[in-house]
Formats: sequence, structure tokens, C-alpha cells
Amino acid sequence: MRPSRTTLRSRAAASAAALLLAGCMVAAAGAGAGGGIYFTQRGVESVVPVTVERAATATTQAFGQLKIRPTKSETEQGKDGEKRGIEGTAGDREVSVTLKVEGKNATRVQVVAKRTAVTWDKDFARSVLDKIVADSH
Repeated sequence: MRPSRTTLRSRAAASAAALLLAGCMVAAAGAGAGGGIYFTQRGVESVVPVTVERAATATTQAFGQLKIRPTKSETEQGKDGEKRGIEGTAGDREVSVTLKVEGKNATRVQVVAKRTAVTWDKDFARSVLDKIVADSH
């Protein structure tokens, strides 16, 4: 017996909902584990209640503690406020940290740890973000 089109549509909708819910669960797990840490497609991010300047200092400290060799640092002043990019290498990983103003006295911190052109190390990115958050307070 062949399933009807309605049954197939229902199954497709249920599958899509399950995938969406799984993505939300990953974000919720990250938030619960670290107080607002979210996994992105390539890394992790969080909003930290400090200025971009303080977050940049914490990033430099985290790089030192995790033996990440700084390779590039840039600052932009945009209409939404200051944005900083700090990059470095640790072994076979290229680490990229982006700091953006998020509201009043808060900074969105995004961390990506890239192993190859198509693979990322989210666990290492999480370690970097954890150090930045700890060093920013």
C-alpha cells in the first residue's frame, strides 16, 4: 500500500519540525551550560556585559592562556558602534574572534576555530569563549 500525499506531507512537516527543535535544543544546551553561549554553524557566540575595549583585553589574555599566537587585529568604527576582529593560530587551528557593540555596555563575542577550509573545531572555540568570558569580569 502506498502512502497518500497527505501522509507524506505530514511526515515531511514532522521531520522539519524535529530538525528545527534539535537546533533549538543545541542552543538551549549551550545557553544552560555557559549562561548565554550559543553554537553557530561554525563556532560559538555570547553577549558579555562589558565594553568592547574590556572584551578585547580579555581576548588578548585568553589567547595568551591558550597559547594562541596573535596574527591580526583590526578595529572598525561603524554606524552601530565599534567592531573589532582579532585572529591567531594555535597548532593546526586558525582562531577568529569578532567583538561587536550590543546595546549599552555589552559586547557580542563570536569565536570561530577553523581546522581546514571546511572543518571547524567548535569545542576549541567554546574553550576560547569561556576564557574570554571569565577574563572579562
